[in-house]
Amino acid sequence: YIDGVVQCRDCCTSDICNAYGCGSHKYPATRGPICFDCENVSDPRDCHTVTPCNLNQKCFIHEKSIFGKRYFTSKCESIMGCLPHFTGPVVGRRRDLSGLCIHCCDGDLCNSDCSTASNATVNNVNKPAMPDYVAFHAVAYSPTNNAVVIFDHVITNVGGGYDNTTGVFTVPTPGLYVFSWTIETYGQRTEAVLLVNGVQQALSRADQASSYYDTTTSFAVLKLSLGDEVKVKVTKGNALAKHTLFSGWKINKTEDAAFSVSLSREVTGSTIVFDNETLDTDSAYSTSTGRFVAPRSGLYVFMMSGSTYGNYEYSCKLYFSNGESQPDVWVDSASGLYDSSSLMSFGWLNAGEYVNSEASRMASHSVFAGWQLIDDSSVNKTTYPLFLAHLYSDSSRTPVVFSRIYSSYHHGYSGSTGIFTADRDGIYIFLYNIEANRGLVRTDLRVNGVEKFETRSDGRHSGYDDTSAVAVLELSSNDQVSVGVKYGTVDGGQSLFFGTLLAET
Repeated sequence: YIDGVVQCRDCCTSDICNAYGCGSHKYPATRGPICFDCENVSDPRDCHTVTPCNLNQKCFIHEKSIFGKRYFTSKCESIMGCLPHFTGPVVGRRRDLSGLCIHCCDGDLCNSDCSTASNATVNNVNKPAMPDYVAFHAVAYSPTNNAVVIFDHVITNVGGGYDNTTGVFTVPTPGLYVFSWTIETYGQRTEAVLLVNGVQQALSRADQASSYYDTTTSFAVLKLSLGDEVKVKVTKGNALAKHTLFSGWKINKTEDAAFSVSLSREVTGSTIVFDNETLDTDSAYSTSTGRFVAPRSGLYVFMMSGSTYGNYEYSCKLYFSNGESQPDVWVDSASGLYDSSSLMSFGWLNAGEYVNSEASRMASHSVFAGWQLIDDSSVNKTTYPLFLAHLYSDSSRTPVVFSRIYSSYHHGYSGSTGIFTADRDGIYIFLYNIEANRGLVRTDLRVNGVEKFETRSDGRHSGYDDTSAVAVLELSSNDQVSVGVKYGTVDGGQSLFFGTLLAET
């Protein structure tokens, strides 16, 4: 008997509903198992904390030895993280080389004791099949300050790898992946990093003076293993809601060429030579010349994010040795501030033709990346859904009509209506870049006239401002995609619209 003052009395009827005392929220009706949740306890019976898991998680318990003493960790674990511990149709138990156990199970409180877990009542769970296609796109509907960004509003999640409760993408199928993330800030510098298993792979900065907005978009191409976890974390400043985005997709043909390079320092010169090589599957990029040389003929997609610091304004573009004309984007930074601009482009390249990035200067963490999408012998160039267009003159109409179309090989986009029409079911990738001239501009990406997400460009401080964003959409045949104006006037010249079919489904 413990004497004391009664603080509260509460009754509840659902399973384990009194785990956290009076006034506790009910466990969600749709959930995974309820699991013990403790780290490094000497006896699993000393764990008295429980937590509900997500639908894509199981209960996990791990026994380890430290200087001869045994410690137990119990928690929720993703299905993909449990894959190495599957031993059959039931989420099973195994013993590692040191005789200590690792166990995943599917049932409330089934991870109470590693030694008796095989007797727990569990559900039969088949090993998840690896999805044929993986692609996701999500928007953060809440601001984030010095934390992992929870992109809670999911637009696309093919393959089920993205978890909108944690902000983590867990690789469901190993291979090559492309990621893009967009961060908006207000009146401060905000830095965000792309993390893989907790290790930084890339960094981007949005930077603006007091009372103004700025947005940055960056890219990375990575080779990932099953169960790898990818997320975006704000390490400085605050990322705003509604205009902060995260997307990714798997390159299905892993034998195709892919590269991803960045700058470790500021460089100057007409050809930007990116010195930090994080991926180059075919040794096709040269850190001496800055050129990517196509190892074989095919359709290639390229991405560039150019950044500068200080009082500079200049254009950035891609140069194609085959003479294909390319649009440019501008960076317009003010004293003491960073600015960036991003674009995506494509080229039908023959083996030996090259592509490089051109600008008068670029700051650290600028990015140049690309990959081979298809073999040109496998498709009809004139009917493959693909386009790149820019805006000739200022526009406040909806849809925005990007009337200057690049490349003689394009399909699906109309330069007279500004609308892309899908001619087949599939996963599609889009990027649009909107330039503002001494004003505020809000635009959105629309599917069949319905807004999917919006972006904001703010040229009130630096004069001009470019904002770009990537969209990954699962479309049906005859779906229409366009860019709409919600406020202000879109500046001509550097405003762009890009799109391509990633995979037919």
